[in-house]
Amino acid sequence: MRYFVGQCDFKWSHRGLKAEQLWVRREVGDELYKEVELRGWKWFLMHSQSQTADRFCRCDIYVDIPDPDSKYATLFPIKFPQAKIVRAK
Repeated sequence: MRYFVGQCDFKWSHRGLKAEQLWVRREVGDELYKEVELRGWKWFLMHSQSQTADRFCRCDIYVDIPDPDSKYATLFPIKFPQAKIVRAK
């Protein structure tokens, strides 16, 4: 199951580096970030051109939860109401 949890803009040069994860963590918040890391769920980051400038990347942030029937997956959208379910492709 995939959830949309936010979006941020950063320089293209940060893509794929630790700096990218810092931007993601800053956008989603420490609590949500730690929950995803603790459970071993996967981040899905969709990159596109930012509206602000050519050298900036827009990053849509998703979380993939492999077992939607687990109690943690059930509690995730309750604990983090900003998470919106989307269809995984």
